[in-house]
Amino acid sequence: MSTWIWYLLVYSFLGYLLEVAYAKIVHGRGSGRKCLLLLPLCPVYGVGGVAIVALSGPNPQPLWVMGVGFGAATVVELLFGLYYKYVLGVAFWNYSQIRWNVCGLVCLPFSLAWSGLALALVYTVHPIVKICVSALPTAFTVPAWIVLGADCLISSIALKREKNTAVLQWYR
Repeated sequence: MSTWIWYLLVYSFLGYLLEVAYAKIVHGRGSGRKCLLLLPLCPVYGVGGVAIVALSGPNPQPLWVMGVGFGAATVVELLFGLYYKYVLGVAFWNYSQIRWNVCGLVCLPFSLAWSGLALALVYTVHPIVKICVSALPTAFTVPAWIVLGADCLISSIALKREKNTAVLQWYR
């Protein structure tokens, strides 16, 4: 169980890096794309990554991984989007201008992208992460849970109160 928290943290951080790179490439500038107050993490990527790894199984076939990536990442993105929108009153993304979207929270082009990213995750990234995580002392796991949980709670309170994702960019 302790390895899964580390997978969550690593994939959340890699998701944050992916978001920053995407913003730089598409919008020509880096931007604060994190979803937590203190930690540079995007939990939707962490949960999506963990779901993909868990559902892919021990010896997955590429087509299965793509299907899992498409389905799991889309469901996770939809659930996070609904939570952000209806519970916290904010939106970190809006796909309403993209064809084949559902409530502006998920869309076919990005779901297809997740299926491709799932291949990279399962066959390239996860084997490396698995080795690195196995080297971490288990004594770090509880503090990691506490820090992540506290940041999630504080971030949720701040977002709910301010109704603006800019509240997370205190460093600017």
